[in-house]
Amino acid sequence: MMKTLFDGGTVFVSVAIGTSLLLGTFGWFAVGFGTMTDCTNKYGCTETNCPPCATTARWINAGGIAQWVLAGMGVVVLVLRRRAEQHADLAVWGAALLAMSVLTMVGTTWRANRSY
Repeated sequence: MMKTLFDGGTVFVSVAIGTSLLLGTFGWFAVGFGTMTDCTNKYGCTETNCPPCATTARWINAGGIAQWVLAGMGVVVLVLRRRAEQHADLAVWGAALLAMSVLTMVGTTWRANRSY
Protein backbone atom coordinates (compact mmCIF):
# COMPACT_ATOMS: atom_id res chain seq x y z
CA MET A 1 0.00 0.00 0.00
CA MET A 2 2.75 2.47 0.93
CA LYS A 3 4.60 1.72 -2.31
CA THR A 4 1.55 2.76 -4.33
CA LEU A 5 1.27 6.10 -2.50
CA PHE A 6 4.98 6.66 -2.99
CA ASP A 7 4.83 5.94 -6.72
CA GLY A 8 1.72 8.06 -7.22
CA GLY A 9 3.19 10.93 -5.22
CA THR A 10 6.47 10.75 -7.12
CA VAL A 11 4.61 10.85 -10.42
CA PHE A 12 2.46 13.75 -9.24
CA VAL A 13 5.46 15.83 -8.14
CA SER A 14 7.25 14.94 -11.39
CA VAL A 15 4.24 16.14 -13.39
CA ALA A 16 4.22 19.38 -11.38
CA ILE A 17 7.95 19.86 -12.07
CA GLY A 18 7.43 19.18 -15.78
CA THR A 19 4.50 21.59 -15.93
CA SER A 20 6.53 24.34 -14.28
CA LEU A 21 9.41 23.76 -16.69
CA LEU A 22 7.07 23.79 -19.68
CA LEU A 23 5.33 26.97 -18.56
CA GLY A 24 8.66 28.58 -17.64
CA THR A 25 10.11 27.98 -21.10
CA PHE A 26 7.56 27.54 -23.88
CA GLY A 27 4.78 29.28 -21.95
CA TRP A 28 7.06 32.22 -21.15
CA PHE A 29 8.03 32.54 -24.83
CA ALA A 30 4.45 32.24 -26.10
CA VAL A 31 3.01 34.74 -23.62
CA GLY A 32 5.92 37.09 -24.17
CA PHE A 33 5.68 36.96 -27.93
CA GLY A 34 1.93 37.52 -28.05
CA THR A 35 1.65 40.08 -25.29
CA MET A 36 4.72 42.09 -26.23
CA THR A 37 3.71 42.16 -29.90
CA ASP A 38 0.32 43.55 -28.89
CA CYS A 39 1.88 46.11 -26.54
CA THR A 40 4.49 47.38 -28.99
CA ASN A 41 1.92 47.55 -31.81
CA LYS A 42 -0.48 49.49 -29.61
CA TYR A 43 2.10 52.05 -28.49
CA GLY A 44 4.38 52.05 -31.54
CA CYS A 45 7.50 51.55 -29.44
CA THR A 46 9.88 48.89 -28.20
CA GLU A 47 9.77 47.36 -24.75
CA THR A 48 12.80 49.36 -23.64
CA ASN A 49 11.71 52.85 -24.62
CA CYS A 50 8.17 53.07 -23.30
CA PRO A 51 7.00 52.49 -19.73
CA PRO A 52 3.84 50.45 -20.42
CA CYS A 53 5.68 47.80 -22.43
CA ALA A 54 8.62 47.70 -20.01
CA THR A 55 6.21 46.96 -17.16
CA THR A 56 4.54 44.28 -19.25
CA ALA A 57 7.89 42.65 -19.96
CA ARG A 58 8.73 42.64 -16.25
CA TRP A 59 5.49 40.82 -15.41
CA ILE A 60 6.14 38.23 -18.12
CA ASN A 61 9.71 37.68 -16.95
CA ALA A 62 8.57 37.44 -13.32
CA GLY A 63 6.18 34.69 -14.33
CA GLY A 64 8.90 32.75 -16.15
CA ILE A 65 11.30 33.07 -13.23
CA ALA A 66 8.60 32.02 -10.77
CA GLN A 67 7.96 28.87 -12.83
CA TRP A 68 11.63 27.92 -12.64
CA VAL A 69 11.62 28.54 -8.88
CA LEU A 70 8.57 26.28 -8.54
CA ALA A 71 10.32 23.58 -10.57
CA GLY A 72 13.35 23.86 -8.29
CA MET A 73 11.11 23.62 -5.25
CA GLY A 74 9.58 20.48 -6.73
CA VAL A 75 12.98 18.86 -7.13
CA VAL A 76 13.90 19.77 -3.53
CA VAL A 77 10.60 18.39 -2.22
CA LEU A 78 11.01 15.18 -4.21
CA VAL A 79 14.54 14.57 -2.96
CA LEU A 80 13.87 15.49 0.68
CA ARG A 81 10.58 13.58 0.99
CA ARG A 82 12.06 10.46 -0.58
CA ARG A 83 15.01 10.57 1.82
CA ALA A 84 12.75 11.09 4.82
CA GLU A 85 10.42 8.33 3.57
CA GLN A 86 7.39 10.58 3.91
CA HIS A 87 5.70 9.15 0.88
CA ALA A 88 2.10 10.20 1.49
CA ASP A 89 3.11 13.87 1.58
CA LEU A 90 4.42 13.75 -1.98
CA ALA A 91 0.95 13.74 -3.51
CA VAL A 92 -0.06 16.78 -1.45
CA TRP A 93 3.14 18.61 -2.41
CA GLY A 94 2.61 17.68 -6.06
CA ALA A 95 -0.94 19.05 -6.01
CA ALA A 96 0.20 22.25 -4.32
CA LEU A 97 3.07 22.81 -6.77
CA LEU A 98 0.86 22.11 -9.77
CA ALA A 99 -1.79 24.53 -8.52
CA MET A 100 0.81 27.22 -7.81
CA SER A 101 2.30 26.75 -11.28
CA VAL A 102 -1.05 27.24 -13.02
CA LEU A 103 -2.03 30.16 -10.77
CA THR A 104 1.34 31.83 -11.37
CA MET A 105 0.92 31.53 -15.14
CA VAL A 106 -2.64 32.88 -15.06
CA GLY A 107 -1.85 35.64 -12.56
CA THR A 108 1.30 37.03 -14.16
CA THR A 109 -0.19 36.84 -17.65
CA TRP A 110 -3.29 38.69 -16.44
CA ARG A 111 -1.13 41.36 -14.77
CA ALA A 112 1.03 41.70 -17.90
CA ASN A 113 -2.05 42.21 -20.05
CA ARG A 114 -3.47 44.77 -17.63
CA SER A 115 -0.22 46.72 -17.29
CA TYR A 116 -0.49 48.53 -20.64
